[in-house]
Amino acid sequence: MRRIPLLLCCLFLTAAFLPAQEPAPTAEHHDGNAPRAYARQYRAHAEKDGLSIGANLLNKKEAADTFTADVNRCCLVVLVAIYPKKDQPVELSLSDFSLVEVRSDNPIRPETPTTIAASLEKKKNSPSGGTDVVTTANVGYEGGTYTDPTTGQPVRVHGVSTGGGVGIAKGSGSSVPADVSSHDRDVMEWELAEKGLPQDKATVPIAGHLYFEIPKPHKNAKYQLVYSATPEPITLELR
Repeated sequence: MRRIPLLLCCLFLTAAFLPAQEPAPTAEHHDGNAPRAYARQYRAHAEKDGLSIGANLLNKKEAADTFTADVNRCCLVVLVAIYPKKDQPVELSLSDFSLVEVRSDNPIRPETPTTIAASLEKKKNSPSGGTDVVTTANVGYEGGTYTDPTTGQPVRVHGVSTGGGVGIAKGSGSSVPADVSSHDRDVMEWELAEKGLPQDKATVPIAGHLYFEIPKPHKNAKYQLVYSATPEPITLELR
């Protein structure tokens, strides 16, 4: 009878008694950002009754690196991740979140991508001090005569001319054509929706951005993110 080497026996017995490892958490497909493995991997995090939340308040550089749209002109952006309790799906809604400045009792609700895109488009096209700078470009034909300095004879010329310039239009309002403005707004809205927190039923971890319209936040202000869809609200100290 062929004997099994002692080393192979030890490996077999060790593997037989090792506890089975749990599979790594998988992310459900949504249009928001892929969540990190754990809520504690965010700068702010909290857990209550099996539901965990992680959040980062984006600083200006993080917001500029994340979005093509200039969200710093209109709002504060919070990246939030929700980790539902097993077998207890979470219905996500913007109305369940609010941003509160510490020492203030005025909660601010997140706005939809449509509202933020419209606000950015309005700020982009609003006149500054009643004066707009307008760039112009033109293509045309030119013709005429000049005297040849060698022969002294008149010479007729023609050709294509191109040009451009910068002018000042006082009190003219927006100088951006309506079709261009509408296209820009649509592009911004698409990006904000793509990177926003989906309003959906979440059965597995899900993440995305919330947009709070605060054009001029107070310097050094501290904020809290409040999630109120639970029996007792969950408060995260943003930093």
